[in-house]
Amino acid sequence: MTPGQLNTAIRQRYNAVGDTFFADSEVYDIIYQACMIMAQEAFVIENTYSTTSVSGTREYAFPTTAIAIRRIEYDGEKVMPAPAGLDSDPKTSTTEVSGDPRFYEVWNNEIIFYPTPSATGDTIKIFTYNEPQAIESTSTLEVPSEYHLDIIDFALSIFYAKDGNQSMAMFHDRKWIENLNRIKRTRAKKKRGDQFAVVRDDDDSPGIFGVISG
Repeated sequence: MTPGQLNTAIRQRYNAVGDTFFADSEVYDIIYQACMIMAQEAFVIENTYSTTSVSGTREYAFPTTAIAIRRIEYDGEKVMPAPAGLDSDPKTSTTEVSGDPRFYEVWNNEIIFYPTPSATGDTIKIFTYNEPQAIESTSTLEVPSEYHLDIIDFALSIFYAKDGNQSMAMFHDRKWIENLNRIKRTRAKKKRGDQFAVVRDDDDSPGIFGVISG
């Protein structure tokens, strides 16, 4: 749905088509707020950023609208979050080794690699969960279309609250919370994909340093 179509659907549910008590700009702000909550709590908006390495540079800007990082690849290879007990802390080290990065940390809106890249021009891909852009009538909703109708309950709860109907506001707020919890469960299933929903045995599975043997 477009924001305009969602605006119409919300107004039809509330019998407020053409009602100036709820300005279009207010409705789009409400839709934006719902999208932001879904993005923060269910990670529904995904994006991929690419940049290139610079030899001797270990700090790279955290993507502007990113909420969290899903994965980082350096020259096609996965870079792992820095584990506790790493010999040289990427945040504080002043004597960095150089090479192809194997670990990263996020600090002060910077992605810090360890070891420091030794090459210029290698591709760095950052897979992120993002917050939505501001919404207007002509915007494209970044939230997946399967969740668009769930926004209606969030909007109706605000409409009824503004109109002083607290019982209906609470009813739609409960519906919104149910929608949000369902979205979280759906997203968790999608992240698993075709993997088995079991805990991996690290003794039998290859990790960063290979299979652990006794």
